[in-house]
Formats: sequence, C-alpha cells, structure tokens
Amino acid sequence: MDLTNLRVVALGHSSAGKSTYLAAMFSYLAAGRKGFRMVTADSGTASQLKETGKLLGKGIYPPPTSRSTDLEAGLEYGRREVAGFHWTDYRGGALTSSAADDPETRKLLKRLTKADAVVVFADAHRLATDPDSHDEVRRTVVLLHRAVGDGSTPLPIVLAYTKSDLVTDPADWARARAATAPLEELIGSGGRVRGTTVAVSCGRSPRGVAVPVLWCLSTLLAHEAQQAQERLETAKEFVKDLRKEANGIDSMVSWFKGVESAAKRLKFWEEELRESKEEVAGLRRPAQRLARLLEREQRGTAPPAGASAPAVTR
Repeated sequence: MDLTNLRVVALGHSSAGKSTYLAAMFSYLAAGRKGFRMVTADSGTASQLKETGKLLGKGIYPPPTSRSTDLEAGLEYGRREVAGFHWTDYRGGALTSSAADDPETRKLLKRLTKADAVVVFADAHRLATDPDSHDEVRRTVVLLHRAVGDGSTPLPIVLAYTKSDLVTDPADWARARAATAPLEELIGSGGRVRGTTVAVSCGRSPRGVAVPVLWCLSTLLAHEAQQAQERLETAKEFVKDLRKEANGIDSMVSWFKGVESAAKRLKFWEEELRESKEEVAGLRRPAQRLARLLEREQRGTAPPAGASAPAVTR
C-alpha cells in the first residue's frame, strides 16, 4: 500500500452534498488541527475550496453541480506528509441504473475495486422524506458488495449522513436509517471492512466534516504502522539468530560449499533492521496522534439511533 497515493472514492447522488463537503473538509483541515494540516499543490483548487468554505461559514451554500471534483491532497504532521490521497467524486448513472452491467456500472466497479477507501454520502433529509431515494442506497450496497472482495488490506468505508442539521425529528432519523440499514450492516460486517457512520453538517456550525477523511487515513496509517512493526520484529529475530551463526567456521564452510555465509546474511538483515526501525519511528507517532485527533473529531457526530444501528468495526 502506497501511503503517498491513496485512492479515495466518494459515492452519492448528485445533490447529496459531496462538493459542499469537500470544501468544508478542506477548509477545516487546511487551517490545522492538533499538528495536522491538509495541503495540496494545486493552488487554484485550494483557493476555490477555501472560498467556498468561507461562504459556507456564512450560511451560503453552492448550487448543485454535475461536475466531478477531484482533489490531490496530503495530510501533513508537522512539516512531514504522513498520507497523500486522490479524492475522486464519482458522478454517473451507476447508482440509478437498473442494468446489471452497463458502461457506467463497469466504470464505477473498476474504481471501487482499486479504491483504498470509500465514502458514501447519503442525504439524511431526502432519505427521511423521499422513498424514491431508497433505491439508490440499495444499488450502492450491491455495488460495494461486488467491490469489497477478499484481501488482507483493510478497506475503510464511511457512511456520511449529509444535511443532518435539517433532520430534527427522531421519527425522520428512524426512517432515514431504516433506508440505509443494509449499508450500515455492510459497514459493520468486519473482515476487510473498517466502517463507521457520521452525521455531517457543513454550514455555519460545521459538524463531523473531518471525520470521513480522517477515518480513512487513520485506518490505513495504523495498518501500515502495524505492518512496519511486524517487519521490525521479523528483522530482529533474523539478526538475533544470525549473530549466533556468524563465525569463522561458518564462513569457511559456506565458501567451500559456494553458499552465502551467515555473516553476509547478517549484514543484509542488520540493514533491514535499521530501515525498519526508521520506518516504525516515522509511522508510530503520527498514527497515534491521528487516532487521537479522529477520536476528538468524532465526539458528538454519531447519527441519532434509528431503526438500525449496527456496531462499527475498527
């Protein structure tokens, strides 16, 4: 897994608030949070997102758009990038098409199978008031089930309930979450999936805007830190064993047999050990700090209990 080029796919119907969220999230994290800061080399996109973020702070929302918004960005800790990602805002007919294998569906499935993380945007207000929107949720579940597959690398999936500030009646939340019950079940299913749900609002009082991206990056960074620790432990064991074997007699026997000596193998694994120590040192602290920041940002952002609220996995 390449932490400098993670692929995050955003799903949701055309008015679910994906572009609004992106602006709110980028503006919020670009300002810096507990030593972390969102950056992008695309100054034009950064300016546009920050300007939209300022308008959102005044309660001015951008009009719905059919244009796709992609973002190449990185999350820095101090002055060092700890994760870089490509955000793809999917816009197409696959979420509304009834065909099982149309071109839009194939295109989306290809993106999903290559994705390192997925964020699903569900308009909470629309789900509570428009039964037709439920078909899109069911379609999303089918596509995600086809895309998850097997593998050892975790797949973070976030269900973000947008426009959550417009839903104040518990009965409306119950209807919205009943509609997304199959999706919440998938998110809580375990296996590769590392899922969570969050209620998001992007206006004057933003709530939960950092959670979807931070969940994805924190999950993958923690996994990479764990993998690095396991590589470090393996290198330690090899070095320990080879130091017992490396001696003059072994070198002579190895030369006579034409095989690599324990001394040469020890040199290789000592270098592996040095590199593994550096890798763990570079990952452990930001992974721990990012997990704490995520925990802080998640407080008070869980959607109200509804008809279905399965436990999330981590």
